[in-house]
Amino acid sequence: MQAETKTEVVIVGSHVQGMFMRVPHFPVADETVLAFDFKEALDGGKGSHQAIACARLGLPTHFIGSVGRDRFGTTGASWMMDSGVNLAHMKWNDHISTGCGFVMVDPNGIPAITTAMGANMELKPGDIDRARALIGRARLAVITFEIPIETALYAGREAKKAGAVTILTPGPAVPISRHAFDGIELLVPNVGEAQVLLGRTQTESPDLRELAEELLAYSGAAQVIITLGERGSYVFSEGKEIRIPAVKVEAKDTPGAGDAFTAGVTFGLFHGATLADAARFGSLTAAHAVTFKESLPGFGTLAEVCRFAQTKGVELPEVLKAHVSGGESMSIPNGA
Repeated sequence: MQAETKTEVVIVGSHVQGMFMRVPHFPVADETVLAFDFKEALDGGKGSHQAIACARLGLPTHFIGSVGRDRFGTTGASWMMDSGVNLAHMKWNDHISTGCGFVMVDPNGIPAITTAMGANMELKPGDIDRARALIGRARLAVITFEIPIETALYAGREAKKAGAVTILTPGPAVPISRHAFDGIELLVPNVGEAQVLLGRTQTESPDLRELAEELLAYSGAAQVIITLGERGSYVFSEGKEIRIPAVKVEAKDTPGAGDAFTAGVTFGLFHGATLADAARFGSLTAAHAVTFKESLPGFGTLAEVCRFAQTKGVELPEVLKAHVSGGESMSIPNGA
């Protein structure tokens, strides 16, 4: 899909230390809810999550982001390095703290999250420019929000100009201007984020084809995968739609599911899979992730994800079989 010199995956995004507590229900305005099981969890931001998940799948992964020179920043850096992420272009800040997020998880494993972005907001277009040589070697550039939107969109434009396939996960979403995502090849919002980007009132079950068509025409992105949680995902490209079912599991925690999905899609595209097959693999990596408590433990290696697939009777896309370690035997997939 790219020239031989395009050998890297570059993640541009956030690191946020997650602090978790479990609640019997989410509080409403002016309500105090007694929580339990507080911990500084194995949980980061969208950028560090996706970097760790990609690296554990065996992709040559680099992280461009910004952390404080503090305990949370050092911890996040160690998580990424231990997973094989290259941090040569991670920015350390001496006077601004690492971002942190407070996550409440209800009895169904569904999170509600507030985030103080801290040093993430110090990632500037100039930091992208300083990584220009790396971006020039990128086969895929995966960009997240939770950093200044100006920087995220600049990274997308520069990576696209350099010949990378650009992927954007636009959360937390805000209404955008027309053609804001003209540097983005693949947009991966959840169904709520897709509506927010267009300034729509959120509904639970919008017409997905209409939503995808409007989103691409308005945003300037070329293709979209709308994630639907336990209902799977919706792939829309070149006027064609494909619905990808979720892998059925009993979920323990879901905060890292979207990031695991994006990593699975990235792995598929890196190795030449179609967008639909990449989304199928993303469904598998996401399902694996939610069977663990906390985010990081659920980001599996390729061998772990493939063993999980076998236990679930899930077929691996044919184009990805050659990249399975350990010679696991996987059957040929059906469908598009």
